[in-house]
Amino acid sequence: MGIDKHDAEELERYRAADRAGLLLRLPVPLGATVWRVCSNPACHYGVRQAEIFLFGRVCTPRRIVEAVPFSLALLDEWGKTVFQTEDEGRRLIEHDAERAGDGPT
Repeated sequence: MGIDKHDAEELERYRAADRAGLLLRLPVPLGATVWRVCSNPACHYGVRQAEIFLFGRVCTPRRIVEAVPFSLALLDEWGKTVFQTEDEGRRLIEHDAERAGDGPT
């Protein structure tokens, strides 16, 4: 059983696009839940100052990991601030906190 003419033409168009660098491989399907590290909206100046006054230090984390649907807009940040698992995002926050000398958050 052979490939019909239409399928052969489609395969050749695909291969030509691949050779031309026109194909994009996504790390997860569009719309899949991914995890993004972002600033915590609950940790603003007033909260930080109140916590310093009350507790002597800031307790509310400056960054959080949130679930978001994957879109092409997130592709540039993949592996930097957008990850396939929540654990990867948390590890980034912990790593950055340790580098800054803040210790784990």
